[in-house]
Parts: sequence; C-alpha cells; structure tokens
Amino acid sequence: MVYYIILFLDNFMDYKDFIQLQNQQNLHFWYKARKNLIFNLLNFEFKNCEQNKLILNIGCGTGTELEILKKFGQVIGLDNNLDAIKLIQKQNYKIITADIEKYNLQNNYYDAICCFDVLEHLRNDQTTLKNIFKSLKKDGFFFFTIPAYQCLFGPHDIYMSHYRRYSKKNILQKLEKAGFQIIKLNYWNSILFPIIFIIRIIKKYIKKETESETKILNKNLNELLFRILNFENKFIYWNVPILFGLTVYGIAKK
Repeated sequence: MVYYIILFLDNFMDYKDFIQLQNQQNLHFWYKARKNLIFNLLNFEFKNCEQNKLILNIGCGTGTELEILKKFGQVIGLDNNLDAIKLIQKQNYKIITADIEKYNLQNNYYDAICCFDVLEHLRNDQTTLKNIFKSLKKDGFFFFTIPAYQCLFGPHDIYMSHYRRYSKKNILQKLEKAGFQIIKLNYWNSILFPIIFIIRIIKKYIKKETESETKILNKNLNELLFRILNFENKFIYWNVPILFGLTVYGIAKK
C-alpha cells in the first residue's frame, strides 16, 4: 500500500500521461486535487474582484486547467504541443500555438499569467520569467507550481523532459530578479513527504531507465490520495507555512 502511495504521489502529467490514462484526467487524484489547488490560488486574490480578468495559461497542455481559470475571466492558452492543441480547440478555447521561450509576449497586456508545472521544462526559465513580468499589467499576478528539490531529480523527471526541480529559496531569487513582489510561496504534497523522500532517493540510484510513473489507480487508493492532497489545499487560505513538500506553489505580483 505504502509503495503505491509513494509511486503515484509525485507525478506531473502532460500530454503523454493524458494518453496513458486514456483520458481519465478528471478522475485521477492528482488532477482532481491540482484543479482545486489552482482554483484556490486564483480565488485567494480574485475572490472579491469582478470576474473579468484577462488570463494567459502558459503550457496549457490538454486544457484541463482552462475550465478552472475561465471562472475568473477570459482565458487564453499557450502551448506548442500540436496534439494537445487539437484537444483544446475542440473545447472552443482561444489558443496561441507557440514556444514560450521563443515567443515575445505583449507588454502590459494580461491581468494574470499562469504556469502550472511548466518552468521546469524550460531551458532558460529566468528569461521566461522576465517575459512574463513585462507582459503583466501593473498589479498583475503570476500564479505557478513547480516540482521541488533537485536532489529528487530522477527517471520520471527525465521522461517528462524536466531540466530541474526547485527549492523555495531558488524560485524566490529568480522571481525577485525578474522584478516580482512575492505574495505567497509554500510547499504542497507534504504529508507523506518524509517517506517519499527516502524512497525516491533510493529509486534514483537503483532505477536508471526513464519512464512515466503515472498509472490508472485502484478506486479506493485514488480517493485516499485525493483526500490527502485536497486537505493541503486549505492551507492557502489558512496561511500555514509548510516546511517541505514535493511541489512549490506561489503567487507573485508585478
């Protein structure tokens, strides 16, 4: 039981995993909990605002985040995966087909820009952060999630084409260098972290081949893991500082 919790808790899913899960992303615990995390992050800033924000979602993948973001205004996706874009277009979302590392965003244009598990895929994340900063309106917000702890970088990261993992200190320095003011910065996926940390370090040196760890789960296990992660989503409103976790999430302001 513990092994399967370890195996599935630290997953980032993109188009490869979407296909592997046979389009069950709305049922998988990680997707469900992450959707609530994303909603809570935007709701933390926009709860009492008019829901007419212009929001850019960089690395929107298969569009699973767009249905959350559209609750806060007009949402535009940006991605360069043509297969994923076809899925988004069927949902009638506006999409920019581009590589964010090569695409110059409009100056002072968006109320909010989101990068959920995207920065680790970029060769030069610092340049992209500067691009995002200049594209936000004054007092605009940047919402993001990233995988934590470079020491955990292993086969799944390589399979997903990650360049790095992050610490709070590391991303804080990059955000401040780009010009951002930090509103919120915390860890997520922390409850099982001590056990997961040990197991993943062992796997890193034993299992050399690259592979996805995403699988279709037993219904009961899926529900258990969802409840664990979803409980941590409440920490956004409680302002509870978390000392460690498998994901770093944050809100930064221009």
